[in-house]
Amino acid sequence: MKSLYIVLFIVIIGYCKSPERGLYQFDPRTVEENEITLSEIADDITYIPLDNSYPISLIYEPRYFVNNNIYLSAYQSGVMIFDRDGKLIRKIGSIGRGPGEYAFCVNFSVDEKSGIVCVMDARVIKLYSKTGRFLRRIELNEYGEGADVIEFFNSNIFISCHPQFEGVKYDWIVLDTLGNIIKIRERSIPEFISTDLISGGIYKFGSRLYSWNPWSDTIFSISPDYILEPSFVISPGEHRLPREIYKRSEDRKLYYKPHIILESNQFIFTRYYFENNVIIAVIDKKTRASYSTVLIKGPVVIGNNIIGGITNDLDGGMRFQPENYFVENNREYLVGLINPHDIKALVKTDEFKTFVPEYPEKKMAFEDLAERLNETDNQVLMVVRLKK
Repeated sequence: MKSLYIVLFIVIIGYCKSPERGLYQFDPRTVEENEITLSEIADDITYIPLDNSYPISLIYEPRYFVNNNIYLSAYQSGVMIFDRDGKLIRKIGSIGRGPGEYAFCVNFSVDEKSGIVCVMDARVIKLYSKTGRFLRRIELNEYGEGADVIEFFNSNIFISCHPQFEGVKYDWIVLDTLGNIIKIRERSIPEFISTDLISGGIYKFGSRLYSWNPWSDTIFSISPDYILEPSFVISPGEHRLPREIYKRSEDRKLYYKPHIILESNQFIFTRYYFENNVIIAVIDKKTRASYSTVLIKGPVVIGNNIIGGITNDLDGGMRFQPENYFVENNREYLVGLINPHDIKALVKTDEFKTFVPEYPEKKMAFEDLAERLNETDNQVLMVVRLKK
């Protein structure tokens, strides 16, 4: 069985569209192991311990850095806003089934301009002001089945749809915050029923939105006026998810399933599942060079805390798993999430004690962080500044 990898996979998304070269094709079967460290792509690292005044369990993706605040949602806690020091400012709405409450908070988004937060609660979108006041609900029943992932885009609500059910009419829908239709893209894949219920994904880069689903071979770029262009493609082959019911339940672990894609000016980082492994993938947008580093060996269960990532030689601290991207003051940042008990365990190891990082003063700051934390504290955000 292959090792569990994190592959910094730097894709050519904008630079690979010339007639001579065509769209870049990513093939998970050809990813090679090739070590890289944080200092090769980043020049600074900071940590934000989350406020312990409210216990937080499982934190979902995405996590937004908007207007000097941090927005995240967590199991049994709901959507919360923190300041940049990690202090809890307020909760947005609350978990429940009463008026203005939501039962699910896995899927939410925040508008950078107005501060409005929308939460997709099953087949209903619920909107809240930046102060947490419930505004309204938008019913999605009239648009049929399949609402999947939501994202604010130009202050409108972009909704991608699951394609693997009968009755799904659209690839995506765009609504304003009153529920009026702005744009609809009709379904482009023939109807089918699959064994898997796997979400597609959305990410922002520059002024554009990018969208994919696991059964399409194309990651699409969407302009502010909702013009669609192919960005890159997944190569054909037996690694692709079949549009049919699995004959054996164990087959579900064999296929390529994208989970996260993040793009920067120089790289694209993507995490995916393939052949029972979790891989975080990235190829230089100009050179197409690829990099990888081993995580842990053996099978994994999706949703488990996975230790590993890019070697952190900036301060010798935790390995880095990029999960979010944002831009601030014209600098690019990646964000990961780490647990206090892992931090405290690491600083006691001989490996950490003898490691000489790029920035020794940051190693001392990391040791101070470990000393201040309790093992049962809330999680810590790990913020990495990318090189210019």
